Amino acid sequence: MNITFEEIKEIEDRHLAPTYQKMPIAIRYGKGCKVWDVNGKEYIDFMTGYGVAILGHGHPRIVNAIKEQLENIVIAHSSLYNESRTLFLKKLISVTPKGLSSAYLSNSGAEAIEAALKAALKATKRKKIIAMGGAYHGKTLGALALTFAEKYRKAFDDIIYKGVDFVEYGNLEAVEKGKRLEEYAAIFVEPIQGEGGIRLPPEGYLKGLREVADKNGILLVVDEVQSGLGRTGKMWAHEHWDIVPDVMTIGKGIGGGIPMGVTVARPEIMNVFEVGEHTSTMGGNPLACAAGKAVLDALTEDNILQNVQNVGEHMLRILNEEVRGSRIVREVRGKGLMVAVELRVKFLEILFKAIELGLLTLYSGKTILRMLPPLIISREEAEKATSILRETLNWYEKSKI
Repeated sequence: MNITFEEIKEIEDRHLAPTYQKMPIAIRYGKGCKVWDVNGKEYIDFMTGYGVAILGHGHPRIVNAIKEQLENIVIAHSSLYNESRTLFLKKLISVTPKGLSSAYLSNSGAEAIEAALKAALKATKRKKIIAMGGAYHGKTLGALALTFAEKYRKAFDDIIYKGVDFVEYGNLEAVEKGKRLEEYAAIFVEPIQGEGGIRLPPEGYLKGLREVADKNGILLVVDEVQSGLGRTGKMWAHEHWDIVPDVMTIGKGIGGGIPMGVTVARPEIMNVFEVGEHTSTMGGNPLACAAGKAVLDALTEDNILQNVQNVGEHMLRILNEEVRGSRIVREVRGKGLMVAVELRVKFLEILFKAIELGLLTLYSGKTILRMLPPLIISREEAEKATSILRETLNWYEKSKI
């Protein structure tokens, strides 16, 4: 039975907690890089559920894996051994950074961060953490302590973990300045800041963090929740800067749309947990694991990383040639298919106009359009999306300036 947009909006607005910036669209169906609303209108999806649909919608590997697992078994608690979980772990460890062979399975990126935080504190027996200005690691209380924006923290400031020192992202001197580094358990860093506006690190910065961590017995925790899984043209974004973390967090696209989070670490770090000390009822459930293996199979067998490199370079070139010259565009930046257009004006009217013209995109802060298209996107689809964005910016210039 179909339901109208007006009915959907009325029910969601009445019953859902008012915690989301809602967009004037109700999605019914998705296929590949496109979605359709309840009125049948087509959109190019550069939102992808905040980067979750990394293989687009209805990818056959994921659909088939989920169907097969649904007919087999959906839940087997991690106190029981399970074939689906075993196959996922085997595939996962084949693609994780060298030495990171112990995994904790959860349900989201924020939960992956929570596990990383607890493991770091217990493994080092230290109480302080270094995190970055502009960082976003999630909104659960532990992850929130590592998330920089005051708008997320201020209502809970008296109860979140106090042992976190924020330093300027990209400023290596700020990491060491005025600190007794032997008191710090971990440095948490996104190799490319996502929520912070697709901010890339200066050359040598991540290597410098690795050296500071090694010199002072600090764990380097790399948050790949948004930047990982091929998003930048390599399996993990930190590979572009030739480092190996001690702990890495994974989320968003790992379950192909099924909620999933993963924390991977060196065994001596993860093994500090005792039985029952950190568990999850749904973590590592067979359905998510089947979907997760399908995602990893696609990324390693279907030439997707090469597509990300090729289409990402093509899209950035078009944006720089045809969009950057707009009077309201400050900067275009990104890596692979992790792209930002920073504006000189607030984004909201532009975001909504792009939706009207058939393009779904994301945002960061008040002035940044953030784009996380499916990794399977074609050059033609990328060109159409950038054309819609150019038309949107032209509309704003003519009507508002």
